Amino acid sequence: MIKRATLTLGIAAVVFGLVFGLGVSKALAAGDVWKGAWKFQMSQDQPWLGYYDPKGKTVFLIGCGNHFEVLAVYPATPKQDGRQGTTITIASGKTQMDFAGFVDVGSEHTPPDVKMFDQADLGFPDLEQDKWRALENRVLELLDSGQPLTISAEGKSYVLPPVKAPRWRTRFQKIC
Repeated sequence: MIKRATLTLGIAAVVFGLVFGLGVSKALAAGDVWKGAWKFQMSQDQPWLGYYDPKGKTVFLIGCGNHFEVLAVYPATPKQDGRQGTTITIASGKTQMDFAGFVDVGSEHTPPDVKMFDQADLGFPDLEQDKWRALENRVLELLDSGQPLTISAEGKSYVLPPVKAPRWRTRFQKIC
């Protein structure tokens, strides 16, 4: 069985022909991150909404396929090396949500020293369908608020501009 982290990062790298190459301290300087762009893309009939820095590197990615997936550059320095459980907060205006997952250095698809947050199934793989849809809708409403998104963990954060990808939510929900 392929480890979920390797598979997830591998899929993302293949999907976009990219590798995750961000070090928060350098690549997410306040002015530079706002020069990036949101993109909605389909890969193997699976929707992906991502934010990419000016060099085309993935900063944030959410998609669904075999499961719902959230990937984000981890804004802090993890407490230890290797894979470990952690939480990030995504905030928009007065609304915020916590996401429990893990952070790791990556895989053969990522440059050395990259820290990525990964969460599958919004942390609830066995949730009943009606509760799952309500939770999924909360996440999509947060992303679709029209406000900047703050990604934070362990007292560190970065801010992404509001999602601007035509009809992304309608297309995302039609498939997921």
